[in-house]
Amino acid sequence: AVDSTIELDIYRRRRALMAQVLTEAGIEFMMPKGAFYFFPKSPVADEREFVQKLLGQRILAVPGRGFGLAGHFRLTFCVDESIIANSAESFKNAMKSL
Repeated sequence: AVDSTIELDIYRRRRALMAQVLTEAGIEFMMPKGAFYFFPKSPVADEREFVQKLLGQRILAVPGRGFGLAGHFRLTFCVDESIIANSAESFKNAMKSL
């Protein structure tokens, strides 16, 4: 593994795309700096409720309370860019359903 390299631009693009999707849906977040995860703020006090709304839109998220961040939820951006892009409408629908 010493001679292995990683294409960091792939992850930069995915992070930027996820940030765009969340912003356009009206979801607050801090840009991750070194992880492959976002911890956006839940638009409702109990993030588990919003995680269920996302699941209904076929988006897999995890409640933040398991990571000490109640009121937030966890999303990964270690998936293909097409998956992130195709999730945009689903995030918007989850927000509209509140």
